[in-house]
Amino acid sequence: MEATKAGVLLAWLLLFYTNVVRGQPGIELTLPRSVNAIVGKGVVLPAAYSTNRRINLIEWSVIDRANTKERRPVFLFNPNTGVFNSGWNYGRRVHLEEQASLRMDHTRREDAGTYVLKLTTDDLQTTEAQVELVVMVPPTVRVGPSNPHVVTKGKSVTLTCAVRNGFPNITSLTWQKNGVPIERLTPDDLKYTAGTLKSPNLVIRSVDRTDAGKYTCAVSHPAKDKDIKSAMSLNVLYNAAIIRISEAHTVPAKESVTLQCIAEGNPLPNMTWTRDGVVMPSKLQSVSGDLRSCTMVLHNTRMNETGSYMCKAWNGIDKPDAKPVFLTIGPPAKGLDMSTVAIVIGVTVGFLWVSLCFILLVCYIRRRRHRAEKTKFAFYYNLGKREPNKTDEKSEEGPKVPAKPRLSAPMNTGIGTMRKSKKGQDMTERRYAKVLYPYLPIEENELCLQIDDVIEVLEGEDGGWCLGYLRGRIGLFPSNYVSFLKANEGKPVAPPRSGIELDDTGKRSI
Repeated sequence: MEATKAGVLLAWLLLFYTNVVRGQPGIELTLPRSVNAIVGKGVVLPAAYSTNRRINLIEWSVIDRANTKERRPVFLFNPNTGVFNSGWNYGRRVHLEEQASLRMDHTRREDAGTYVLKLTTDDLQTTEAQVELVVMVPPTVRVGPSNPHVVTKGKSVTLTCAVRNGFPNITSLTWQKNGVPIERLTPDDLKYTAGTLKSPNLVIRSVDRTDAGKYTCAVSHPAKDKDIKSAMSLNVLYNAAIIRISEAHTVPAKESVTLQCIAEGNPLPNMTWTRDGVVMPSKLQSVSGDLRSCTMVLHNTRMNETGSYMCKAWNGIDKPDAKPVFLTIGPPAKGLDMSTVAIVIGVTVGFLWVSLCFILLVCYIRRRRHRAEKTKFAFYYNLGKREPNKTDEKSEEGPKVPAKPRLSAPMNTGIGTMRKSKKGQDMTERRYAKVLYPYLPIEENELCLQIDDVIEVLEGEDGGWCLGYLRGRIGLFPSNYVSFLKANEGKPVAPPRSGIELDDTGKRSI
């Protein structure tokens, strides 16, 4: 049952949208009743025929609007010879497709009309059918009365939407504010009226600052898939109004005080601070959008500056707005004022900083002196602290290093003093030792030995550590790394002298 209904509906639609013409026996021509085209774009007038005869001529023509009895040629084609010809007003814009369909490029508005397809057979029999070409033209949309449009708060304004040069007529017209349809903003219809397809102009009653924004007129047309829009801006002027002002102040004399006033308005308001009608120095600054601030600063206040200060704002719309603030200047604050306190704190901090730097400098100098003395008398510091080393292994370059004895550090430092401190020993009788194996010192108080070096022996004997003098330096050396010389053997072999020292008395000693 449902299939039968669908078949009947399809047959009815085909009958409504197509025009089937049966002419001479054996010829059937099929065309639609009408075809829609969009100006500037291409369109096809579909046509098909079936016949058992030979077609000699396919002819497309259009009925003249001024005289319906006349036809203007559009396109002629001979299927047998392939010869074709187009009308003078169409040129290369028209050509044939498939059997007899007419394709037209870059459709113009004047191309609209009734087109006739005529077929001629070889025996000069003719058959023809008509199709209506509808050329749709998108309209132009203009909003007004101006863009932007300026209106004063409290008045009513009418926004116009003009739709011109469209075919066919538009199907809908709506207004939007900042992208939101008007009907969603005022469901009670008290603010906006009209702005529809029947009455395109939008009326806004009692305009206020919230009505400012972007208004768009959107229309729907068969030639466009999307709405055709035109937008404008509405600028609402309103009077200046003070929205914030400093509260009453009570400050001691000789201090600073700041008074601030913030106002709104369109256009931005002018602002001043006055006292008894006298304009006070102030600074204007734009805050954001339609807000502006006016700031007045009183430095080193005096008691006679007590009184009422007036902030005034105006922008030429309606009356100015003014608000007062009362300022009381009291006696100077007891004790130190803020500037004096700041100076005292600064001086104190500076003194503490200089003192800290001086202490750090003294500590640094004393530490350097201590390190210098420790380095200079390293032998005396370490001589009594050296413990016997039981883990020393025998070197491939020399015998095993003996353990250092615990000796008390001598009290004198010069080599001459060391020599004089040997009671009962002749100053001319000195002992020497010749190095047999090289030795690299492990600690600071040890001598570096090289083969054939001659050391002046100050203390110690064979079998342990000795104190000697070599190349201007006093230090310990292992006795089993040297060979002790006799007095007469040591005289001709003078030990090398690499430096000269001064003893504690200021005399030179080597």
